[in-house]
Amino acid sequence: MSDESGPSLKQQTRAFLREFFTKGEELVRDLIAENERLRNALAHKGIVTTQDPTAVAVERLMRQVEALEAECNEIKRIAGSVERESGGYRDRLNVLEHEHYQLAAMYVAGNQFHAATTVDEVLRTCTEVLLNFVGIGRFTVFGVDEERQALCPLLREGGPASEVDELSLSPPAAGVAEALASGGAWRSGHPLGATNGVLAHLPLASGTRLVGLVRLERFLPQKTAFVDTDWAMLELVSEHAGIGIESAWIRAHAREVPLRRSDLEQLVSA
Repeated sequence: MSDESGPSLKQQTRAFLREFFTKGEELVRDLIAENERLRNALAHKGIVTTQDPTAVAVERLMRQVEALEAECNEIKRIAGSVERESGGYRDRLNVLEHEHYQLAAMYVAGNQFHAATTVDEVLRTCTEVLLNFVGIGRFTVFGVDEERQALCPLLREGGPASEVDELSLSPPAAGVAEALASGGAWRSGHPLGATNGVLAHLPLASGTRLVGLVRLERFLPQKTAFVDTDWAMLELVSEHAGIGIESAWIRAHAREVPLRRSDLEQLVSA
């Protein structure tokens, strides 16, 4: 599942951030290029008298640019002094950049869940988020069989699917009951139903309807524990993947009907 063609969510997030931050940088580059062009124009027009309106304007602009450059250098000097004295400027900037990255990651992941129209697409997005943004290297996604009150394995990442058995919902299997206690999507602070050999059981819910569950079994080799930023991602997966699965289920079993004004008006007034 993680080898699907096309850019991963992490790549899309980085692209989003690059586009966002480079707009200011491009503007600065344009100003520098224009500055160089004006300098060259002034150098080539050295024979022009100072009374030439063009030369006067260029000269004035050059003086303004030089003054601004001097002011920028002074600001950098002061900022460097402040940073040395406070010791926290760079650390705070790093924190803000990390927080911005997390928000962008959640934005991109949420859009991917919203765009998914099939259960397979929802599970693909779920896999990308857990691998790239949470650092889970082995997990199993179960779907709910409501008639049989069982959780059946739909997807296995990091190990063979043949190792996975169904889980009971009546009564709930070990660790599952704690994860389902809230009766809806998981929220930070709720129990995650960790058991021996299992990091967590993450319910996938649409409102109060349970549609699936993810058993988080092992971190990637470079990760050893959950961190603060993981909880928001797990909340997003619990709710958005749940809604996505139910929407895809309804879409798959719905009769195709053309949009009509009369029907839409009834739905609006209902």
